[in-house]
Amino acid sequence: MSDILDATVLDDLLEYIGTDAAHAVIELFIGESRELAATIGAAETPREDVRRAAHSLKSSAGQLGASALAAAALAVEQAAETNSAELGSRIAALLDCAAATKLALTARLNS
Repeated sequence: MSDILDATVLDDLLEYIGTDAAHAVIELFIGESRELAATIGAAETPREDVRRAAHSLKSSAGQLGASALAAAALAVEQAAETNSAELGSRIAALLDCAAATKLALTARLNS
């Protein structure tokens, strides 16, 4: 989990807002990240919309300690902004990371 999630950030969140509220925030994030990842991964999504979705995902992932997902979203954001040839591979990496992050957060919710 340490490569996917920063446990310190999650622990701080739990301590600051409490278990019930933190679980609600995590569940909300899982839903929103699923929608953003779908937007990013859809072939018909315009590049600027991919960039905006990646930016939003980067910010929210960082706030929850999903550091690997935040980094993957930053890579997509930058590739979309510069119209890099690596955009497709960065999107694929982000989608894999999003799935792993969801599993890690779900496991954390159930622990």
